[in-house]
Amino acid sequence: MIMRGMALVATVVMIGAEGPASAQTRAPGSDALRQQIERRFDVLPLHNGLALHPKSPMRADRSVRSIELTDHTIAVDGTPVTGVELRDKLGDDADLVLRLSYLEPDARRALLEMDSAAMPQTPEAPPGPPRAPPAPRRSRHSDDRVRIGGSVTVDADESVGDVVVIGGSAHIQGEVKGDVMVVGGLVELGPHADVRNDVTVVGGTLRRDPNAHIGGRLNEVGPGLNLHGLRVGRVPFGPAMLFWGTMWGGLFAFISTVIRIAILCILASLVLLVGHDYVERISTRAAAEPVKAGLVGVLAQLLFLPLLIVTIVVLVVTIIGIPFLALVPFVVLGLVVLLIVGFTAVAYQVGRLVSARLGSATLNPYLTVIVGILAVLTPVLLGRILGIGGPLLLPLALPVLLIGFLAEYLAWTVGFGAVALNQFDKKESASAAGG
Repeated sequence: MIMRGMALVATVVMIGAEGPASAQTRAPGSDALRQQIERRFDVLPLHNGLALHPKSPMRADRSVRSIELTDHTIAVDGTPVTGVELRDKLGDDADLVLRLSYLEPDARRALLEMDSAAMPQTPEAPPGPPRAPPAPRRSRHSDDRVRIGGSVTVDADESVGDVVVIGGSAHIQGEVKGDVMVVGGLVELGPHADVRNDVTVVGGTLRRDPNAHIGGRLNEVGPGLNLHGLRVGRVPFGPAMLFWGTMWGGLFAFISTVIRIAILCILASLVLLVGHDYVERISTRAAAEPVKAGLVGVLAQLLFLPLLIVTIVVLVVTIIGIPFLALVPFVVLGLVVLLIVGFTAVAYQVGRLVSARLGSATLNPYLTVIVGILAVLTPVLLGRILGIGGPLLLPLALPVLLIGFLAEYLAWTVGFGAVALNQFDKKESASAAGG
């Protein structure tokens, strides 16, 4: 009896041990199903199922690209289908897909030997831009800030009205209740910057933190040009100065001067070709009143830049005048043309005087103006020739160059003043005729 009991217990233990092993054994035909699936499809795991991609076009429907099995749903190219529709699209291969769909998700993964670690993970969202720390309390309040040739800084705890800077920089870290306008400088908006209205940059640059706030419009006019830091009377010194004091520097300066003279001769000839009579009148006026023309020319030079800046500021402030800023380059170009016309007239008059002194008063006008240009620029040319001698002749070259630059400046200034006087005379004559 004891022996029979021990045998019975051993039998029960063996049956219990065989139970789990048999449960893990695949059903008959599972290997064949897996081989058929892998022969016809590429199997890709999905987050909640799997996808079958045909290795070759389906015979029934060659447009099928993917079959997705999720839970108990079958979808072809993203569209759920019934058994009949599946057979229409896949033909004989529909049986393989249906047999696979009858299995539980875990059984499918076990059949196709998919590891849960191979399942695609939902990608994490990329981190956004770092958020600025909370802005400090605006404890200081002030009125408008206006600066010419300097900088304006609005700290993070400040609140001001408008900010206007000409030839400088505006560093905004706090609150600006009005507008920010910078001409020829830098606008820097920090992370706590809060500009309630417009930001306008004319001929300058803008640096803006991603967290900076602009309540109005952003207007940028013209190329970036930072005038901040320029000082009258500052003499640059460095390798360039050493270069100009050498023989090679003198040779380069001489060649540059020759090229400049050639360009002036070409431009003056074009001016004569287009307006010979006008040049004659300007030349006569410059010869008749050289001092008056020179004073008018100097005054025009002194007033041009301030008037240009004021005009730009007015156009920007009025907002509706911003489109007219595109005309500013043409105004500058017109001024350059008038300068060339005036210089041509003075050179023409000088050429006639030189020709008369040499006894050749019958020269054609083009040759006359070229002779005049050479006469005006002769001191500069001589100074450049002396500069080729390097440091040895530099003390002699500098005074000659100074005289040459002064003579050329007088020619440009008197000519420009003569053009202005001629225009004034036209207006006075028209007024007298109208009266």
